Amino acid sequence: MNMTVSLPQTLERTTGINSVTILLIDDSPDNFMVLGDILEQMGYQVVCAEDGEKGLEHAQRVQPDLIFMDVKMPGLDGFQACERLRAQENFQLTPIILMSAQSEITLRDRTFEAGGSEFWPKPITPTKIRTELPRFLI
Repeated sequence: MNMTVSLPQTLERTTGINSVTILLIDDSPDNFMVLGDILEQMGYQVVCAEDGEKGLEHAQRVQPDLIFMDVKMPGLDGFQACERLRAQENFQLTPIILMSAQSEITLRDRTFEAGGSEFWPKPITPTKIRTELPRFLI
């Protein structure tokens, strides 16, 4: 996975953004590779963190345009990390998409209670990213 890729012209035209950085927080190396590769192939710059605590640190350092975060992680879970990010002024408007392999309705409800922008069940397909992600980057 290459960490820096130029933004495709189509995304630049539709969003007016010439560089988009996405922070991917997930404790599964397989998910890093699959989702990270999809995002990079679409031209996003991807920064990865393997747990909630490291995700908070990376968010402060990188100031991403969007955050993808797994719900269930050891230690600080995705809901707790989302709540901590939302408590900081510089992350109150950053889109945070929480995701999980489980698609229980309670996870979706909890996502919004924690301040998440959206809940996406895994696996996340390239089509879903291509069609739904740009609305978060306007």
